[in-house]
Amino acid sequence: MYIPKKTKIMIIKNRTVERARQMKEALINNNATEMDFAGMTYAQFCSGVAPSFAKREQYEESLMTAAGQRQEIDNADLDTAEHVAHMRDAIRCHPGYGPNSALYVQCEYIADNQKKSGLTRSTDEEQTESTVVEE
Repeated sequence: MYIPKKTKIMIIKNRTVERARQMKEALINNNATEMDFAGMTYAQFCSGVAPSFAKREQYEESLMTAAGQRQEIDNADLDTAEHVAHMRDAIRCHPGYGPNSALYVQCEYIADNQKKSGLTRSTDEEQTESTVVEE
């Protein structure tokens, strides 16, 4: 999952958390951070809602870490593919083993002597060869 770096998004959307963010901004914009609202100050409100924001940030960071780890896995798999191709070719070319060996087959490749010839005939050729016109 790709998350653009330029865009700061909250992964888990929740209307209540969005409302808390809006309230924090409104309190700051209206210079009401020093007021007491029915026994709750701005600082108490912020500390009460902070875990929702912190957990979302942790979740977002874990997604970024997972995306980075996924890229590392993809890069490692490219290296593995090169090693597998090299070993396959090496087994095929080895004088003691080769493309018809048990080793080659156990690596889940099809031995050359077990492959179909690949010869195919189109339906037009079959009809032309088998049809004899006598006059």
